[in-house]
Amino acid sequence: MSSEKKYDRTFKKHYLKPKFWGAWFGIILLGILAFIPVRLRDFTADVLCFLLWRINHRMKKNVLINLTMAFPDLSEEDKLGIYRDFLRVGLKVILGYGESFYKSRDYIRNHYICTGKEYFDEAVATGKPVIFMAPHAWAIDRCGLYLSANGLKMCTMMHTSKNEVYDWFMNSMRLKYDGQVFERGSGIRTIIKALKEGYSSFFLPDEDLGARGSEFVNLFASPKATLVTVSKIARLGDAIVVPMFSCYNEDRHSYEVVFGKYFENFPSGDDRADAERLNRCIEELIRGREKQYMWFLRLYKTRPENEEFRDIYGKSHTYEFVRNEIQKRLGKH
Repeated sequence: MSSEKKYDRTFKKHYLKPKFWGAWFGIILLGILAFIPVRLRDFTADVLCFLLWRINHRMKKNVLINLTMAFPDLSEEDKLGIYRDFLRVGLKVILGYGESFYKSRDYIRNHYICTGKEYFDEAVATGKPVIFMAPHAWAIDRCGLYLSANGLKMCTMMHTSKNEVYDWFMNSMRLKYDGQVFERGSGIRTIIKALKEGYSSFFLPDEDLGARGSEFVNLFASPKATLVTVSKIARLGDAIVVPMFSCYNEDRHSYEVVFGKYFENFPSGDDRADAERLNRCIEELIRGREKQYMWFLRLYKTRPENEEFRDIYGKSHTYEFVRNEIQKRLGKH
C-alpha cells in the first residue's frame, strides 16, 4: 500500500521468496482450473462437496447458527440442505476463481447472465456516481469484475492479508480493467473523494463491524448491527445506491448478476429508517438464492445489550446449545 493506502499492483521481486511458494502453487492451480471444461470443473466441486459436507467444523457451525438466527422455523433437515447447497456453490466459485485473472475481457463479458440490466442502465444514465450495494455472496468479486469489464470506473475497499502474494493476485484481478482499491483503514473520505472524481463504488453493507456506527435492525428474524455508512457516503458523495447480487448459475454453468432499481429518496435523513431499508433489500436479494450467500460470516456477532446470551459464536459452545438459546429467546421452545 502507498502512503495514500491505495493498492499498488506492481510485481515485487520478493514475492518469489520460498515463503510465498504455497501461494504460487494455489495461483498456478487456479490457472489450470480456469482452462479445463467448466462442466468437468463443476463435477469436481460436486464430488468434493459430497465428501466434505457431513464433516463438522467451525464454518458449518457458523452457517447453522446464522440460519437459526435468520430462519428459526426451519427444520434441521432444511438447514443442512441449505448448508450442502451453499458448500457446493462455494466450491464451484472457488475452483473457477482463476477465470477472472487469466481469461480475456471478452470472455468475462460474454459469460454472464444479467438480470435487471434496465436498472443498471437507468442508474448510469443519471450521470451520478453509483454505489453498488452488494451483500456477501460467494461470487462477490464477479460483481465488481462485471462492472469494470463494462467500462465503469470503479473503486472499493479491502482488508490486506498477511500474504502479500495473495493480495497481489486478488487485487490484480480486481484492477484488471483499471479502477482503485483502497485499504479499509483509509476511511470513507477516500471513497467520497473518488466518487466526486467520477468513480462508482462497490460497497458490502452486511458486515458486522460492531455497535459503533451501526443501528440494530432485523436481518430476517434477528436484530443485526447494521452499518449506516452507506447513507453517509451517498449523501456526501452525491451518489445513488443500486442493489446488486452475484450468483453462480449451476444449471447454465455461468455467473449471474442481479440488479435492482436504485433507491429513491435515499438517504432519508433517518439512519435507522435507512438501515431498515438496506436490510429489507438484502433479504429480498437473498430469498430464493440462499445457497449463494456467505452464511459462514459472523453476521450476528454484535448483540443488543438487552440480550442475555450474546456469545453465539463462542468456541466452547456446541451448535445444539446455541440453537436452544436462540430458540428460547425467540420463544420457539
